[in-house]
Amino acid sequence: MTQTVPTAQPFDEPAVATRTTPAVLVSYEEAVERARAIAPAFKERATQTEQLRRLPTESVRELLASGLLGLLTPRRFGGSELNLESVIDAVGEVSAACGSTGWVYMLWTAHMWLLALWPEAAQEEFWSNPNSLASSVVNTTGTPERVEGGFRWTGRGFFSSGVDHCNWLTAALNVPRDNAPPERLWMLIPREDFEILDDWHTVGLKGTGSKTIVIDDAFIPNYRTLRQVDADEGTSEGARIHHNPQYCVSSSTIFGVPVAAPSIGIARAFVRAYEERLRPKLNMTDAGLAMDQGATVVRYTTASTQLDAARALLMENARRFSRTRADQVSFVDRTRCRRDHAFAAQMARKSVNLLWEEAGGSSLYESAELQRLWRDANAAAAHHGLDWDWQAITWGKIALGLTRPPDTVRASDSTR
Repeated sequence: MTQTVPTAQPFDEPAVATRTTPAVLVSYEEAVERARAIAPAFKERATQTEQLRRLPTESVRELLASGLLGLLTPRRFGGSELNLESVIDAVGEVSAACGSTGWVYMLWTAHMWLLALWPEAAQEEFWSNPNSLASSVVNTTGTPERVEGGFRWTGRGFFSSGVDHCNWLTAALNVPRDNAPPERLWMLIPREDFEILDDWHTVGLKGTGSKTIVIDDAFIPNYRTLRQVDADEGTSEGARIHHNPQYCVSSSTIFGVPVAAPSIGIARAFVRAYEERLRPKLNMTDAGLAMDQGATVVRYTTASTQLDAARALLMENARRFSRTRADQVSFVDRTRCRRDHAFAAQMARKSVNLLWEEAGGSSLYESAELQRLWRDANAAAAHHGLDWDWQAITWGKIALGLTRPPDTVRASDSTR
């Protein structure tokens, strides 16, 4: 028997319909401070966010007004055009308050960078509303068909985080070609061309609303498409329009960097909450800490150090690869960067689980902050792009010369 999945209900007043103009943040310091200032409201709504299984409209409006969603948006379209480091730490602040809010904020912000690579007409259309938001799908069904002037697609996309609040969708699809392998294209699709299935019922990141979308014979004109190879090689039309070097870098190095940032923010919140519970329980004797307490302190120190190392790894890649043109980055470095994202997220997960083992029965109550953070930390690190085995094998095979790089990047693969 086929189960009917209900369709998500639209909002009476969607956040993207607001008439306010987003702030423009001018520095890393201002971005992090703004995130820190609005984070307490997200923490207060954390339970509500989980119950709604999506972000509350108030949270979306606050993110839009703050200017945090425009950190990577080109100045030409009202954005800050800041650096990836500001995104990593701003996402960390928001995620520490509410993992679901931090996850959706991260994806929306990362896609502002991607949208800056699209043809100019698509960018003009998207940012004609300064409060436009785009969700995404990369896991899809249905084969796009080439037609005059563009493509037609009937199918589904999965795990579209924050889609309830979005007026646009970006979809990564494999398009068949004659006598050649399929071509990977990103397609930009307006809200009226897809349905949302209300099927997000999960154990962690409950409030991300990462729902399934349904497409029925949508037409996507050519100007709303972006070739993945152009995004990887820094040769998109957007790279020619905007003069900032960050729009000429390889998407295969930096587009995934922010994905690991929520894991670090969530884990930092867990360590802080654990520390607050630990301090009153520590008893000093003439010989120092009791043996069992010493072991607990070692766990706390280990977890804190692992998080510092994970953040440092992300920040180093952000500084290097968001300023280096794609043709100057080897294929080995591209896979190394993706390896590092996964490693950082898994290190954050391990930090949380190391302390969770000693968190005690009181942490199991649904009202306990630790159990929410534990669920969210493990859910965030479960993202396919952060799978350690997959990324480790991919990089190892390349580094050991067991796999040749694709022709599109072989010319730039001069170093290891």
